[in-house]
Amino acid sequence: MTDPHDEPRSTPPRSGAGGHAAAAGTDRVRRRPGGQESRGRPDPDRRVRRGGPEDEWVEIPPEARNGRKFLAIAVGGVLLVAFAIGAVLFWVSRKVDPPGDPGDLVESIEIPIGSSTDAIAQILADADVISDGGLFARYVGLKGEGPWEAGNYTDFRLNSSFDEAIEVLDEGPLPVGATKVRITEGKRLGDALAQIAEQHPNVTQEELQAALGSGQVTSKYLPEGTTAWEGLLFPDTYEFSDDATATEILQTLADEMADTLDELDYGRAETLRGFSAYDVLKVASLAERETGQPEEERGQIARVIYNRLDAGEPLGIDASVLYGLGRDAGELTRSDLDTDTPYNTRINAGLPPTPIGLPSRAALEAAINPADGDWFYYVLVSNDPPTHLFTDSYSEFQEAKAQAQEDGVF
Repeated sequence: MTDPHDEPRSTPPRSGAGGHAAAAGTDRVRRRPGGQESRGRPDPDRRVRRGGPEDEWVEIPPEARNGRKFLAIAVGGVLLVAFAIGAVLFWVSRKVDPPGDPGDLVESIEIPIGSSTDAIAQILADADVISDGGLFARYVGLKGEGPWEAGNYTDFRLNSSFDEAIEVLDEGPLPVGATKVRITEGKRLGDALAQIAEQHPNVTQEELQAALGSGQVTSKYLPEGTTAWEGLLFPDTYEFSDDATATEILQTLADEMADTLDELDYGRAETLRGFSAYDVLKVASLAERETGQPEEERGQIARVIYNRLDAGEPLGIDASVLYGLGRDAGELTRSDLDTDTPYNTRINAGLPPTPIGLPSRAALEAAINPADGDWFYYVLVSNDPPTHLFTDSYSEFQEAKAQAQEDGVF
C-alpha cells in the first residue's frame, strides 16, 4: 500500500518500443507493476490508478477544474434572477398601491353602458385615478372582481390604489335623479351653505339661510333662545334627490350631527367635562381650526383649552380672533389683535359665544375626551407637515416661537 503522504516519483519518458510521447498539454502517467503510477509532473489531483504488467506512458485528457467557477456562475445567475424578480415585484406593487395618500376627489367619471373591464380601466387611468390601466385590468381578472354598473361615479380620488378604485366601483354609480353634496370639515357655516348651493341644483344659499332662520330646522343641541346654527350641521358627504328642499337638506345635516353627538356621549358633557354640550362643541370647533396635520393634535389642543379655562386664562386662539373679524385665514396685525369682538380670545377670557366652524367627528371626539397633559401653550414649529410644539413652560414656548419665526415657519 502506498503512503498517501509520499510524493510520487517521476520517470522521464522513454523512446523506443513500448514507449509513447505524451501530447502537448496532457498529463504523462507511467504504469508500474502492482497498479502503482508515477507522473512526469506530479499532480495529486490527476492521479490515475490503472494496473498493468508493463511500465509505460499513456495519454489521458486533462481533468476539468472549473467546478468552483461553475458554482460561482450558478450562484450569480440565481442572485441576478432574484434581483430581477424583486425589481419587477417592487414595480408592480408601486403600480397597484402608489406611495402616499389618495389625492383630490374627481368630481365625475362617467362609465358608458356596455363598458368592458379593459375600457373601465383605461377610463380610470386617463383620469389619473389609477396608475396603469392594463395592469389594473389584469389585477381585476386575478381577483375575480366586476362586472360594474354604468353611470356617474363621484367618489374616485386621484392616485388611488387598485383596491380603492375597486371599492368605489363596487359601491356603484350615483342613482339617477340624485345629487351628491360634500361639506368640508372645519368650514364656517356660511361657507358650508355656499358649498351646498353650488352642488345641489334645487337650492340657493339664500334659501338655505332662510330655512335655518325659519325655525323649521331643529336640533336638541341648539340652546334655547339661540338662532346661531354655527357648528350644529355635520360635515360629511350626502346624497339628496334632485328635488330636495332647503329645509330637508339642512334637517338631514342637523340630525346627523345630533346622532353623532349622542354616540359620543355629549348628553353627559356636564359630568364628563364640567361644561355644557354646547360649550364642548365650541371646544371641538376651536380644536378643528387650530390643529395641524398629526391626528393626535386635536386632543392636545382641546386639553390646552381646558387647562387654560380651568386657570381662568384667556385662550389666545387666533382662529377665533379671525372669525370675529369675519375672516377665514391670514396674518393678524396688532390692530386686529386689539379689536374687541366677542370672539377675541386674547382679550376676553372664556369660550367664544358660538362655535367657529363645523367640527369633524375626530374633533368632536377630542373635545369630549381630550389627551392627558399639563400643557398651557402650543406654537406652530413646522409647515411640512403643519405641526405644533406643546409645553407647560412659557419660556420654552417663547424660545420655540422665536426659532419658528427665524426658520420662516410664520
